[in-house]
Amino acid sequence: MNKKLNAERIMIIMLVSLGIFLRFAVTTIGHNFDFDSYCIVGEIAGHFRNVYAETSRYNYGPLFFCIQGFLYRLSHLSPNWESTYRVLMVSVLTLADLGIMCFIANQYSIRKSLAFFLNPVSIIITGYHNQFDNIAVFCALLCILSYNEEERFTKKDWLFVATLSLSLIMKHILFLFPLYILVRRKLPIKKKLVYVFVPPIIFLMSFVPFVFQNQAALDGVLNNVFFYKSFNNSPLLYYIYKLIDFPMEYCIVVFGLCLSVVAYATRRKTFDEQLLLYLISMVAFSSAIANQYLVIPMAAICVLNTGVWKYIYMFLASAFLILEGDGLGLLNILESRQMIPQSAQNLFDFFGSKPGGYVILVWVLFAILLYLLLECEKKHGRLRTT
Repeated sequence: MNKKLNAERIMIIMLVSLGIFLRFAVTTIGHNFDFDSYCIVGEIAGHFRNVYAETSRYNYGPLFFCIQGFLYRLSHLSPNWESTYRVLMVSVLTLADLGIMCFIANQYSIRKSLAFFLNPVSIIITGYHNQFDNIAVFCALLCILSYNEEERFTKKDWLFVATLSLSLIMKHILFLFPLYILVRRKLPIKKKLVYVFVPPIIFLMSFVPFVFQNQAALDGVLNNVFFYKSFNNSPLLYYIYKLIDFPMEYCIVVFGLCLSVVAYATRRKTFDEQLLLYLISMVAFSSAIANQYLVIPMAAICVLNTGVWKYIYMFLASAFLILEGDGLGLLNILESRQMIPQSAQNLFDFFGSKPGGYVILVWVLFAILLYLLLECEKKHGRLRTT
């Protein structure tokens, strides 16, 4: 029995080590626009200047640019600061992935945690794109541990507020999640008010030190954080919008309405199920998607019983990130060497480009969401997570 247990532990350590190695290995392939932005933001923050006043290439709360500034200054202790800066950045992002993996292992199962840590989407987004969505996702998952439906307030409630606020300040992926909390059935009204309103207020207040008596920074926050629309591509309904000539500036309204419907549909679920479904639905219905968004629902897909859909999403999202130009760019290499059969050229061009790949992937996420909600009804309102 002990030998079997030791063998399992050794295998887990080897697989985790492989996942860490692969994250650093893909950094050797190169980098894209994201890391160039990190260098700009790191230089500004590292010299204690106001990021919001000086660049449009930072669109989030202040916490991550503080991390960037610290890592930028630390990297300059090395003669090759840029490589060191990237290694430090990937190290921080890998720690977030490890945090999510440990959370899943502790709350659900080792197998599901390894599926999250070893899938190519998680590896490419952390190692190549160097995007930090998973730090915000990790903070959001910690909310599950402190969610409290008791009548009286305890330390758990303030811990919940702190972790949700931290997630928003890091990256406001959960900016519509308070709506999900608002419609929950069993949460006392006084706690709803605290859970729903305090974290967004803390998020807003986090900008105050940077915009106080600084008009340029205030304009930067308004234009580059709150009114930033990314690619505004709304892939789920992209071709329908094109067909009916729908004004793309209103896509975000449709996005909000769709998430409101999902919030109502999941109001009776357990809190962890509701949060995990939010991570899927916010990407499926999103009015603007970039490559890094594809990792946001990964923890939820690995935890919830999504059947074969989990493998379909992992395969297609991995293939897209490998082929697409802002990803590893394999499609450009294959086309330049004429290695794609002519009969398959159009399919590769569609899937390996925007918005084609995004359209396929969000429809897969939409199918996963429907599958989970329908399975949930069959199981009398309880999703299977184990």
